[in-house]
Amino acid sequence: MRYLVILSLFIFSCTNLADEKGQGKAELIDFEKVEETDSLLSPRYLFSETEFLLLKTPDSLRLTVAGKIRELNKNILILDQKKNIVFVFDEKGEFISLVGSKGEGPSEFKEVTDFDVKGDKVYLFSRADFAIFKFNSDLVFEEKIKVDEWGLQMSVLNTGHYALYSLLVEGDDEFNINVIDNEGSILEKRMIFDRAGDFEGLDYSGFINGEFYTYPLSSYIYKINEGGKFDSLKYEINFPQKFPEEDIFNWTTFQENSLAKHNNNILTKFEFGLNGEFICYYGFREGTSNGYTLGIRLASGQKFGHKNLKHAAKDKFDDIYLQMFLKGPYNIPYYSKENGQFFVASNTQSVGIYFDYIVDIITSERVYDKDLLQILKSTDLEESIIMKFKLKERI
Repeated sequence: MRYLVILSLFIFSCTNLADEKGQGKAELIDFEKVEETDSLLSPRYLFSETEFLLLKTPDSLRLTVAGKIRELNKNILILDQKKNIVFVFDEKGEFISLVGSKGEGPSEFKEVTDFDVKGDKVYLFSRADFAIFKFNSDLVFEEKIKVDEWGLQMSVLNTGHYALYSLLVEGDDEFNINVIDNEGSILEKRMIFDRAGDFEGLDYSGFINGEFYTYPLSSYIYKINEGGKFDSLKYEINFPQKFPEEDIFNWTTFQENSLAKHNNNILTKFEFGLNGEFICYYGFREGTSNGYTLGIRLASGQKFGHKNLKHAAKDKFDDIYLQMFLKGPYNIPYYSKENGQFFVASNTQSVGIYFDYIVDIITSERVYDKDLLQILKSTDLEESIIMKFKLKERI
């Protein structure tokens, strides 16, 4: 027993613990202060160099619910959130293969919970296997890394280490992100919280994206600072009626505010471009309409949100780009550093909700992009379509 205690203390002392919330002066991105416009704009108005790709898969292997997107050597990788596998398509939308395969063999997995791409490698995380599976640029299996920690999201950090994010529902300590090395050992614990608090694990708030993460119900974005005592507080996102930051661990308060329709709006997913561009979803309510609206900052610093952009809850009848591609809180565009474009897949669940409206828009040809209209007229709406775009520098 004495040796077990000594060993536990040794392991714990070798793990860097960020034992306070991130610190620093946050850059404010304020969607209460946006560009004035004569009318609400379609998000499409902010895009340039827009392309559309119909993703072609065999009938026996149809992509169902497109989730996370990454790019590798011009190929597009997409996690199917229903089938828990990763599809690979070429730059024309032609199906190439899956990454790895399900099974019980040494290179096989039970599911893909999350995945990431770093350099010329693909990394699959399987919660069911407690393992990370590494593949090369030819999608050939290289290595299986066993981990001891549970997680729902994974990011490969710039150091090559892995960050596993568990949504505040598992574990026996006060940290929600484990930084893991290539041997599967825990190097650091980040994102401290009070386990004795009144919290609830959420899948629509609280995310990790590269080095950045958010707490559930929080409007602050932090950056992992490996080796440091604190992570860095980088951004504060402002929007109307947002849930108070001091209450982010008070789930009961959030429920009460939601019932009262007061101070219950939250930040969900977010993405950064290389030139100061920023995209996110945040909660928004107007009258009896509620849902999630896009917040967009262009490289010029111009901002667009609930005051000047259409959003799906309010304008569901006339904007196919919202109905198919840009309905929050999950379907955030992914930024490709390879070509400076954002990628977003059509949301088949959203298409089902707005199906009749979409059909009417197609029939009356109220679609700005003629190549998108041609695709929609010639294919089943259940097929997945990729929209690629750049954000205009300014309008």
